[in-house]
Amino acid sequence: MRRIFLPLSLVFLCGLSHAGILPEAQREELLSLVLQNFWGKAKLSNGQFAQPASETERTTVPISRAVANRAFDVGEVSGLAEWCSLDWQSNYASLTKGARNRGFSDKQVAFVSFLHGAAQGRIASAMSKSGACGA
Repeated sequence: MRRIFLPLSLVFLCGLSHAGILPEAQREELLSLVLQNFWGKAKLSNGQFAQPASETERTTVPISRAVANRAFDVGEVSGLAEWCSLDWQSNYASLTKGARNRGFSDKQVAFVSFLHGAAQGRIASAMSKSGACGA
């Protein structure tokens, strides 16, 4: 029964994420925080830290709003999965693979990763305050 319930739970959780668990104001706050903390801290695929090519790049979100929302959506699901001690890594890997397949640059993939992590952390932290994930 548990083997059937877990996949169905994730389908339900994925459905929730498309509605946006994090309100728009929190998404805006996270987007701003990620942009402020991204440069010099995000590692690229070559192991180097992401650095802006210009001051304009430093202050400009390197992905579209739709892609940012997708990263938040996936991060929300990952946060719920983390809270329930379920695999969230495959969810994250699918997100970054999709970005690479769409031709995103290393900086863009790293930014997507940071957004995902911010949303995941926010949701996992909030849910852990409510107690353990139930069966």
